[in-house]
Amino acid sequence: MRTSKKNAFSGMTSIFIGLTSLLLMLSLVLVSCDILPIDDIVPIVDEYEPNNERSEAFAIEQDTIYNAHIAENDADFFSFTTTHGSTTFDEVEISVFDVGLDLMIGVAIYNSDGEFIEKNSASTGGATLTYVLRNLHSDETYYARFSGTWGGGYQVDGAGDHNSEGAYSFKIMNLNANDEFAGNHSLNDAHPIITDQTYNGVLVSKWETDYFAFTPTAENMQLQVTNVSSDLIIGIALYRSNFELIGTAGPSTVGANYTLNLNNLNTEATYYLRFSGTWGGSYQVDGAGDHIGYGSYTFVLVDK
Repeated sequence: MRTSKKNAFSGMTSIFIGLTSLLLMLSLVLVSCDILPIDDIVPIVDEYEPNNERSEAFAIEQDTIYNAHIAENDADFFSFTTTHGSTTFDEVEISVFDVGLDLMIGVAIYNSDGEFIEKNSASTGGATLTYVLRNLHSDETYYARFSGTWGGGYQVDGAGDHNSEGAYSFKIMNLNANDEFAGNHSLNDAHPIITDQTYNGVLVSKWETDYFAFTPTAENMQLQVTNVSSDLIIGIALYRSNFELIGTAGPSTVGANYTLNLNNLNTEATYYLRFSGTWGGSYQVDGAGDHIGYGSYTFVLVDK
């Protein structure tokens, strides 16, 4: 009988010790909650803030990865400068990756004057976004604005913007799309060419024009333009040595090759060829129908 009472007392002691330990644990939890309430959790720090306005844009280097975070009602502005000389044009690629699962990233681009150029966005949370910016003037500052959207069709600071949050990483990289003759965008900078030599040109921007200079090896010659890219209607202009325009020519359809006969040339004079993207057929140099498209092309000048 005494043994039974002793066992009962021992069991009650164990229960008491267990309850005491549980109460101590609960006290620690409550103390912890008092020390760091849910509402006081330290927020994620974005080292580029404040950069919510274009005037606060954080200057970045191309081909460098940056890690940032979109908070509630947030937008991140970053500035970058195109890398080539002022006489050429650039293409850059924007890549957004490591996107938070709840974030549908949107990117808007502005020029140095703050004028809106274009925007793009992912359509699902956590999705990456990669696209190419074209027709950028070289040696000029541009602004990229990142925000959380509801996906496609959002309006900057309007419907669908400031709609999601999360972390993201991005990189802006020059694609080095210019051809080997880059800088030949005026009559004074025309690149010299010779007969029977094939040349591959690229109009990186619709605003770009390519100039080439040649001295005829015969009175009658032929210009053969081939391998025209599928989004380009090539336009050709011919100038005399005094920069006087002789005339313009070209195909009327996108991606079409073209052959131009050059007759009654002076074999002791210099002539200039000008290539640009047009609307096809008759166009005016630097006027109606000019500076419409861009792309690549190949040409050769031969005796007729």
